[in-house]
Amino acid sequence: MNLMLRFQNVSERSFVFTEGFHDFVKNFVNTLTHLPVPLFFIGLYILKIYRKQTAHFSPFLSFHISMYASVIINTHTIFINPDVSGVQSLISIPFFYFNYIILSLIFFDLFVVVFQVTNVYSKTCDIHMSGRNIKCVLIVILIVFRLLIFGAVFVLSILDCKIRFDFMNASIHLINIILLISLIIQWKTSGIHPKDSYIFMNSIVMMLLITILEVITIFKHFLEYKFDLPISFDKFVYNIYYFPYLWIISVYICNLTKIQTWIQNQKKRTPVTVVVPECRVVRPQRIDETVISELSVSELETVM
Repeated sequence: MNLMLRFQNVSERSFVFTEGFHDFVKNFVNTLTHLPVPLFFIGLYILKIYRKQTAHFSPFLSFHISMYASVIINTHTIFINPDVSGVQSLISIPFFYFNYIILSLIFFDLFVVVFQVTNVYSKTCDIHMSGRNIKCVLIVILIVFRLLIFGAVFVLSILDCKIRFDFMNASIHLINIILLISLIIQWKTSGIHPKDSYIFMNSIVMMLLITILEVITIFKHFLEYKFDLPISFDKFVYNIYYFPYLWIISVYICNLTKIQTWIQNQKKRTPVTVVVPECRVVRPQRIDETVISELSVSELETVM
């Protein structure tokens, strides 16, 4: 077994996240065998709306928005602009990176909860950042890393089988697992805030299901079995039929009676405000500087 990091050139024919896309569009009808999965999730979603339980969606706002965005972007990419050309191709970028987007959303939630940094204040610059602003900064950082490490891939070689993993996807997936383990340890030792319990449960559900789907794809490579659909289609199938709707499972799990009782019984941890210390620049006095004191006439008379 051998694992190495490789950087693809822009001139190469296809990247990991776009490989097989045009064939996928041509054979999109064949992928409709996965359609019952999102229909089932949408049915559960509509059921919540019918029961007037839309408040249950509140703790999962970012995933809720991403679901609607995914439907719009997927429709545009597959049916309106399948060639992914021109300025409109920018709209299709989230289609290829949706796995990365979902993992990033999980990372944002876990980062804030694990480190309990809800506010950042800098005395020097007089800047105050709320939890939402912190997430915005993290978004910018991850976008920059995504652009800088555009064509980096992990190549896993086992016997005669080679599997390519997008470097950023694999990295943030691993980081999320580490953060999730850290959160479990914190929960066992010092408890967790009831509001953070939703993030805790959703992260477990999402990471577990995403990992299972990724492992299935890996086993397909090893088995070298000829499936009805090429293995290169898996990432697109997951991005369209699975990843946008997995959060709905968390909605139902978190609102089970036993889980709600568990959430309400959690200890409340005090959020931390990070204060950046003020930096003062003190200019040392030069030896050759002359200090001039000004005295008034009255002060001179007093001295005399």
